[in-house]
Amino acid sequence: MNIFGVTFFLFLNTVLNAQKPVSDTLAYAKKFETNKQKYIGKPFSLLLKDMTQLQFKKAKSDIKEDQENALPSTIFRFSDKEVNSSNEVSFVIKWKADTAPVTPIEFFEQEHNYRFTLNERNFFEKKIIKDIAVYK
Repeated sequence: MNIFGVTFFLFLNTVLNAQKPVSDTLAYAKKFETNKQKYIGKPFSLLLKDMTQLQFKKAKSDIKEDQENALPSTIFRFSDKEVNSSNEVSFVIKWKADTAPVTPIEFFEQEHNYRFTLNERNFFEKKIIKDIAVYK
C-alpha cells in the first residue's frame, strides 16, 4: 500500500468513527457528567462544541423572580418528545448566577415549544456552567 492508500484509509476510518450514531444516550450524556470539571466555570459553548455525536433537541429553563439569579438551571433533552415526558435522559445544567434578562429565553421557549433552536443556542452559549447532572 502506498502513502496515499494509507492516508485515505486513516481518513475514512476517522470519518466513519466520528459519524457513528449514539446507541446509548444515557451513557453518552454520563460521559459529560463524569468529565464535568472540564466544563464548570466555562461557557456553555465549550460543552456544545464537544457534543459531536448527539445534540440537544429540547430545553426547559427554571426561571425565578430572583433578579440576582433569575435562571438557576435548564433541563436539556436529546429527544423530540414532550419536554416533560418521563423516562427520558435529562441533562441538567446549573448556571452561574448573573443578572442577564431572561425575557428572551421565556419568549423562545414558548415560541419554539421548548425546541433547542439556534435562538436558544445563542442565548445560552455565553452562560457559565456551575454544575452538570444527568439522570433518567
